[in-house]
Amino acid sequence: MIGTIGLGFAISALLISLTDLAFTVMDRRTGKPQDRIFLAILLILIVNAACEIVTAVYEGTPAATAQRFLSFRVAKYLYFVTHTLLPPAFYAYVSFVAGRSVDGGLFFGHKKTPRHLLLHRILIGAVVLVELLILCNPVTHWTWSFDADGSFRREWGEYVYIYLPSVLWIIASFILVMRSWNILSKNRKQAISVCFVMVLVGIGIQMIFPTARIEVLLETLGFTGVLLFIENDDDLRNVTLDICNASTFTMDLNAALYYKTPLHAVIVRDICIDRKNDMIAPERVHRSVMRRAIADYLATLVPRHHIYDLGHGRFAVKVFGGDDAKAHDLAETILSRFNDPWEIDGDTVGLDARIMVIAIPERAASAHDVRYIAECQIPPDVEKPLLEGSDLDWIVRHAAVEEAVSHGIEKGSFEVYYQPTYNIDRTLHGAEALLRMHDETLGSIYPDEFIPVAEQLGLIDSLDDLVLREVCRFLATGIPQRFGMDCINVNLSVLECMKEGFAEHVSGIVEDAGIRKRFINFEITESVAANDYRHLANVIDRLRQQGFLFSIDDYGTGYSNMTSLFSLGADIIKIDKSLLWNAEKSELGMTLLKTSIDMVHDMKKLALMEGVETEEQLAVLERLHCDYLQGYFFAKPLTQEQLIALLEGQTVTAQA
Repeated sequence: MIGTIGLGFAISALLISLTDLAFTVMDRRTGKPQDRIFLAILLILIVNAACEIVTAVYEGTPAATAQRFLSFRVAKYLYFVTHTLLPPAFYAYVSFVAGRSVDGGLFFGHKKTPRHLLLHRILIGAVVLVELLILCNPVTHWTWSFDADGSFRREWGEYVYIYLPSVLWIIASFILVMRSWNILSKNRKQAISVCFVMVLVGIGIQMIFPTARIEVLLETLGFTGVLLFIENDDDLRNVTLDICNASTFTMDLNAALYYKTPLHAVIVRDICIDRKNDMIAPERVHRSVMRRAIADYLATLVPRHHIYDLGHGRFAVKVFGGDDAKAHDLAETILSRFNDPWEIDGDTVGLDARIMVIAIPERAASAHDVRYIAECQIPPDVEKPLLEGSDLDWIVRHAAVEEAVSHGIEKGSFEVYYQPTYNIDRTLHGAEALLRMHDETLGSIYPDEFIPVAEQLGLIDSLDDLVLREVCRFLATGIPQRFGMDCINVNLSVLECMKEGFAEHVSGIVEDAGIRKRFINFEITESVAANDYRHLANVIDRLRQQGFLFSIDDYGTGYSNMTSLFSLGADIIKIDKSLLWNAEKSELGMTLLKTSIDMVHDMKKLALMEGVETEEQLAVLERLHCDYLQGYFFAKPLTQEQLIALLEGQTVTAQA
């Protein structure tokens, strides 16, 4: 009965493995190294199943003839020769699936150190040695033998150099999967896990019931799951272009970074019709056909599983080995192809493209960084068609700053500094709150770099709120008032001022802190304020009615309508330091400075001069009757603790 069931199991295993092989070949899943290893595994299972059928038929025959006995012996011989290769083949397959051997290396991927090369040779040598011992079994009988009646008998060698190494290969495969668990897709995790279970259950049943023939069947079922959920990778491919998709690109990059596999990503982007070329009207070109032509061309240079469709007309090609020259040559080859016309759908078309060569991990330490570089907008002044090496520094820096700003508030990277302002008689007037950023990785990041990024990310409102809340906390201590400060200036994004409910929002913050509103002086920039005077003037008027003060910052750098500017209702006009510094260089500069201060006074406003650095400049401003002063002559921007220390070291008139 058991023999009949075993024969059924063996036949089922043969039919299933043949079906898997046919599906794999017909679906052309043979291009990648892991595909070829999978095919080898299927061939091993087919041979094993056929051998099991022969064995089951022989053992079910009451009186075996010499011919049947010979077939039985040959079947056992082929079974052991091939089945012993299954565990190392499975480990090699898992290495590719887990991303350890993404560059085509076996067992240890790209690693070429003497230690890894030695281990690689030892493992290959162990596989070869086991095969030699099995091949020599007809002479040695160390692995198996036959009794006088033709019965099969296991020998010590089967347990020592077949089962033991097989168990070690399976354990190594399991460890590799566990190490790579976080970078595996859900389908790959499930398929590999089921395959492990099937193999282990099959081995266990086979050891208990040697004639059950179920081991090969369960192995076949396990690898059928691998076929359905790993080899059938339509979710990881752009089927139309017959290349990998963006999800695969991210997964492969994560694997390469995890296993420290050096590579380059050659990005082909900004593909467009050459409108200077009169060969064809752009509207006649189908984008999908154009993309297919480009993908097919790239496939003439590298294997298709090294090409990725990143979407929006962008492609990536991976180049392993960390060889800058190899990646550069490939990029030059691709770029030169775009210098020639393309035959697309029967038409001759001229195409333009930009190429980026990203060294990983030197230029990009994560898959996110690579995708950012591939997708970011290139400034108009960068005209080179091929960007590589130091050409990408500005992108790498921008990506790093964007990442730092994104998490800066929660990580406490931002701090409010204060730069004191003084009356013309050199007594303390107030201070300007200035936001500074220090990232634990990038170090200090200046406002002219992180402010535009914050605006782009939509975080500028949060930063403005952070500064205002911090200033309110400082004012709530009573220290600024005790040392005679009239107010603390807080810079505002005019974009935020334009939002509905802005006035109520900032009023709520100050009221919740219990601060008198006249201690807050909001600053807005002249050049930005010029965008929408009417709406902005309304917001400023509403806030001034509540008691807030307002200043116009950087006066003298824009081209605003003066009447509109001064109608904004600001209390103080901050004159840009360039006017002061130019006044020292020429009579015209001095005239412009004097005219600016006089104009501020004529409009019934107060003038604050930025950038005061010398005694001579101070004397000029005293002569021109400037109201307030700010600059390094008095103090640089200080932390709150440093500001308090500065205030405690001087005598000022306390405010009532």
